[in-house]
Amino acid sequence: MNTAVEVIPLEAGWEKMKEGIDKFTQIMEDNFRESFPLALHSELYTTCYAMCTQKAPQNWADDLYKRYGTMYETQLKSTVLPAIKAQHGEQMLQEFAKRWKNHKLLVRQMWKLFVYLDRFYIKRVSALPLKAVGVQKFEQTVFSEVKDDVRSGVLSLIEKEREGEQIDRDLLKSVVNVFVEIGDWRPLFPTRVGEEIGDIGAARLNIYNKELEQQLIAATSEFYARESASWIGTDSCPEYMKKAEKRLAEEVNRVAAYLHASTEEKLLKECEQQLLANHQSALMDKEETGCRALLREEKTDDLRRLHKLFQRLPSTTTCGLQPISQIVREHIVDVGMTLVRKEEAEKDHKNYAQQLIDLHDKYLALVQGPFGNNTLFQKVLKEAFEVFVNKDIGQSTTAELLSTFCDNIMKTGGDKIEGEIDTILDKIVMLFSYLSDKDMFAEFYRKQLAKRLLLNRSASDDDERSLITKLKYRCGAQFTSKLEGMLTDMNVSKDTQSNFQSFLNSSESSLGMDCSVTVLTTGFWPTYKVDEVALPMELLRCVDTFTRFYESRTSHRKLKWIHNLGTCVVIGRFDAKPIDLVISTYQACILMLFNQEEAYTTADIAASTKLSMEELKKYLQTLSLSKHQILTKNPKTKEISDADSFTFNRKFTDRQRKIKMSLLVTKVSQDEKQSTKQTVDEDRKHAVEASIVRVMKARKTMPHSQLVMEVSQQLMKLFKPEPKVIKNRIESLISREYLERDKDNQGIYKYLA
Repeated sequence: MNTAVEVIPLEAGWEKMKEGIDKFTQIMEDNFRESFPLALHSELYTTCYAMCTQKAPQNWADDLYKRYGTMYETQLKSTVLPAIKAQHGEQMLQEFAKRWKNHKLLVRQMWKLFVYLDRFYIKRVSALPLKAVGVQKFEQTVFSEVKDDVRSGVLSLIEKEREGEQIDRDLLKSVVNVFVEIGDWRPLFPTRVGEEIGDIGAARLNIYNKELEQQLIAATSEFYARESASWIGTDSCPEYMKKAEKRLAEEVNRVAAYLHASTEEKLLKECEQQLLANHQSALMDKEETGCRALLREEKTDDLRRLHKLFQRLPSTTTCGLQPISQIVREHIVDVGMTLVRKEEAEKDHKNYAQQLIDLHDKYLALVQGPFGNNTLFQKVLKEAFEVFVNKDIGQSTTAELLSTFCDNIMKTGGDKIEGEIDTILDKIVMLFSYLSDKDMFAEFYRKQLAKRLLLNRSASDDDERSLITKLKYRCGAQFTSKLEGMLTDMNVSKDTQSNFQSFLNSSESSLGMDCSVTVLTTGFWPTYKVDEVALPMELLRCVDTFTRFYESRTSHRKLKWIHNLGTCVVIGRFDAKPIDLVISTYQACILMLFNQEEAYTTADIAASTKLSMEELKKYLQTLSLSKHQILTKNPKTKEISDADSFTFNRKFTDRQRKIKMSLLVTKVSQDEKQSTKQTVDEDRKHAVEASIVRVMKARKTMPHSQLVMEVSQQLMKLFKPEPKVIKNRIESLISREYLERDKDNQGIYKYLA
């Protein structure tokens, strides 16, 4: 038996659907004191299903879809819009938020009743999904009518909060969310598996951006422009920064509390522009509290805040950290130049290097602490120190003074400094890196290292090697090759001495004294004058025996004896007691004459020792006019003349059994300083020529300016060559036919193979 299905007419069916819609609206208006009947829900769903599945022309899917949209318009115009417009101020915002919340519930309920349309009809005709229709109708009917008032209400509440009033943040969050949710309806409703929801991408925030965010940014800009203008006139730099920091933190908190997360970057950018960028120059230049004052007074907390705030801004020559870094650079240069001027007025410069280290420690701590080790501030620290570290102090270069400082801490009996020696060496190398005359430092250091090693004055071989390793890491192996060779020679000499002792034992030779000889490789060590001093027989015997031993072991090496760096220990037999005297070889030559005669004149001693009169007088001063007067001078004047007489002072005594006399050679003399500078100048000429040849050999032809630039860059690690010096060396190479000028263009050079 066939059962005929009853066809539902459009009007009758819609009337039934409308009854259900009205029922839910009534429940919603009554604040959901009762729930929507489940039986009615099933009945309405079935009615919609039937009306959509009836055969044409009784298929009412298209009509139902249209009436679905109209139903929202009617309900919103008759109920929602009047209810919102009836309120003002904060009450209007509360009504707006409430009505949107209820509307979302209505859309969700209606979707459940008309879901068949969403699943089949809409897919077939590519119409707007039911949920989107519900949101769209609210936007067109309600939101477009009240958005200006709502926005004004939101901005008014935000300004009140900025001025210190308490506001209802939850209400603001609800209202702001409407602007976001109307632009993107998808997260509002649960999505079933398989439901096509589309993708509207970045456009989802269009309404929020256009209708609220832009106006909020403009209002924020205006508010902080007003506020910062009042601050800058009255507040000190630290007070201003504290207020700005507080305001920026408040804005971050504000975004987290009730604005969309995407607003934070734009909002803070505008705040930073008004609070920081627009007033940076005025803030930095405040006479008593600006950046320069903070640096002078070492206000580390304020400087840390300064860096933290202004690193937010883009760094340009007038904005952000760059102008601050230039102020820091100028400050460090001023402090450094003050130190230089103060040191120039001093007679003794031995503390200058330590003062530079202390100054560098101070500003390195500033860069690493308040300025967060920012690379920009590392750079200005380097640039600032390079300015004044390369200034000469009186007749001395910083390279020389730094080398002398190293010498004082590396030798026995030198200046003892607090802290780990390795840490101090690191600081020395850091200062060394700022020197433009690194080759000058190397030459002075080499001479002082030589004296420490040869006079047995080095406190620690490990420390010596440590510093050389640090310099090698900074400047390369070539820079330290001679220094390493000197240390190697000392180790080899220990083995040679051991072999010499074995030679003496095996040949049953007796020198009558202990003799130790250090053999140096000419290329590694400074150039020393080979003197013609007349040695006593006792020392001549040692020299001849060692020469015979050494020549028996090597056939291609020739020994040259450097006596001015030798030391001797002789016994002075004084009336009170015998005392061991640690003296130089020259001093020993002088004293041992008194084994033969009681008295000598200056001229007699010069004739017997073959020492130059100038040098002899220096050594006689150490023996007769110093703290330890081994010789008695007659007459007792401070100056030594050729006719002065000297006798052995038998009455001399001392509490100690062993005395180290002044050796003269332990310090670099003025003549040695001059010769060192001359040596460096000569070496520089060779280095410039070698660099020119290297560049030209690779390039074959080159313009003058480019050649000067490339040579300067190559040599910058060792010294800063003057363009005039480079030009002179080019002329010298042209005259020696290594280069030639281009016939057509005199400013271009050609390499001659």
